[in-house]
Amino acid sequence: MSVENTLNNRWFSEQWLERIDKNVAESTGLPNALYTDPEFLRFENEQLLPSAWILAGFTHQAPNTGDVIPIEVAEKPLILLHDENDEIQVFHNACPHRGAKLVNSLCSGAKALVCPNHFWTYGLDGKIQARPHFFGGDQHDIHEPGKGPQGLRPVRSAVWHDLIFINLDGKAGTFEQYIKPMADRLKGYDLASLQHVGVLEWELNCNWKLVHENFIEPYHVFAVHPGLLEFGPMDKRRASEHEAHCFFNDYQFPNPDSNRGDGLPHFPNPSKTMENQVLWFHLFPTLSLEIFPNQMAVWELIPISPEKTLERIHVYLIGDTATSEEFAEGRQKVFDTWHGLNEEDIGVIERMQQGRHSPGFDGGTLSPFWDSAIQHYARLMAGAVKSKRAKKNQTKE
Repeated sequence: MSVENTLNNRWFSEQWLERIDKNVAESTGLPNALYTDPEFLRFENEQLLPSAWILAGFTHQAPNTGDVIPIEVAEKPLILLHDENDEIQVFHNACPHRGAKLVNSLCSGAKALVCPNHFWTYGLDGKIQARPHFFGGDQHDIHEPGKGPQGLRPVRSAVWHDLIFINLDGKAGTFEQYIKPMADRLKGYDLASLQHVGVLEWELNCNWKLVHENFIEPYHVFAVHPGLLEFGPMDKRRASEHEAHCFFNDYQFPNPDSNRGDGLPHFPNPSKTMENQVLWFHLFPTLSLEIFPNQMAVWELIPISPEKTLERIHVYLIGDTATSEEFAEGRQKVFDTWHGLNEEDIGVIERMQQGRHSPGFDGGTLSPFWDSAIQHYARLMAGAVKSKRAKKNQTKE
């Protein structure tokens, strides 16, 4: 069966594929099934997400040598660890012997990882150190630390400031290519000055993609976030732009907002533009972040099911002074503001999820001014599906 027929029969109709390539006013968003079908979530976890660079965790979770953190990304059990070279490593959380999960809870100061099944022992570099009774009773296979063969299966990973990214299948382009469209637009921002100061968490009744789509669509601000209009009126906002896998936007705000932490330290040596600028980015498929003169917020989304998502907003402020008692009130206002804004978003996003069950809606009608990003997001998703289907068909042939 051809790739096109597979797409048509499964998730994308022929009419949808024709419509998505028209101008924005005649185009549409993603079909309903991509938000409700358990099979599509399985496809995302097994094929789409593993083939891309995706957000996996944060270095602040493992700040010291010997810190070992079990995580799950795209339904894959993984290990984040801080090794003896002061670097973050990522491994599959499974013993190569019989597949037992190695780590169930956070460990601090670990010198090695020991499988509970047969006490196979791995160093923080993932290499085998010992396999008790491997050659028979009392016939042990022992290696000096760091000298044994590779044991744990590594995961391709990269660190960008506090953020840890992985590419599960090891076949994506370079991380430098992935991060470049955003990094280039953040020149002048000393992101090394940021410190993680806390996280907000919700369980949402929606598909994870709707959170990212809502993030890249500024059209809803006047209706959902009326309190933001004084800080950033609609006539100062513009439609989100996109370049390949990168979505971006910015606006200049006319007046400081105490709820945004006015009085908290700003990025060092800011340009005049930076002092009153808000920027946000989405790097397809899983990273969304927003930067103000004095803070950064990063979205972490964990799909629980096609219609349920764990959402975390990680908040960063500038320097040690941003965590001191002197700035406690300003910090609390920042958290209160992010919490309030997200609470406003949740109701709308969950209503959009409910609407994905309506036969009267299947992709929507787009604004020619505001919704080019939504069309591009749909094209990227369709392109990713087509690419994976094409490779699968080639393998069968």
